[in-house]
Amino acid sequence: MTTLRHFTGASEPIVENPRGRSDFLSYRRAMGMVPSAEFAVFFDDFFSFVVATAITNGPAANTPWGWQSAIIDAGATAVVDTTAALGATGVLLLSDATASEGVAIYGTKSIQLTAGKRFYMETRVYMNDVTDNTMFFGLSDLTSVTNPEDLWTTASANVATYGILDPATTTTYLADKGNAGTAAVAGTLMPEAGVWNTFAIGFDGAGLRFFLNGILDSYTSTTVPTGVALAPFFGARNGNGAGGNLNYFDYVRYVIER
Repeated sequence: MTTLRHFTGASEPIVENPRGRSDFLSYRRAMGMVPSAEFAVFFDDFFSFVVATAITNGPAANTPWGWQSAIIDAGATAVVDTTAALGATGVLLLSDATASEGVAIYGTKSIQLTAGKRFYMETRVYMNDVTDNTMFFGLSDLTSVTNPEDLWTTASANVATYGILDPATTTTYLADKGNAGTAAVAGTLMPEAGVWNTFAIGFDGAGLRFFLNGILDSYTSTTVPTGVALAPFFGARNGNGAGGNLNYFDYVRYVIER
């Protein structure tokens, strides 16, 4: 495995080389794991707190450090949690106690999908409900930020998202460019409630690939939002049933080939 050891004494890999099944975690293959001249890498393990009110030259209200802002409906909340029972070091909890309401966190528009350049974004999520719950993450141009769901619907002119859509029976992805009105597309896999699930979006320089727990779920090469500034985001929205949903995000990582 390629390392920086001979140059810096560091033993960690600078690229990921998944082993075993050829299609497992393939979006990571030969992609950067630490920042370098070849790869821009962002990783957030949600150790930092979420502030209740905005801090000058710091995070906006209801966002962790390093994120731009949040959209929170009545009955929803965003908070960093260190719940030991989940087996995670730090988690961001997005919860929505009211039917049809939700919450989303987003960053700055700092990502641009470029033809011929690879990209992937990955998050690990624990959901207490996967059938009466909506959970999405991905990239949005923030055209509309009135409601949390604006970030993962065609209210955004350019979007690439992956997750589950109430009432879920399989995963769902949406890739839209220029607000072409692309409909959400059902995948073939389904996450489990009460366990950790890893969702990932990969861009091979031409098309978008969507993965659940390392397994390729769906692929599209149409309406890919290339050449526009996009913001990373993740969010959740309660379904139409009674009670609330708990969506714990353990980490988020994205890697861009320079």
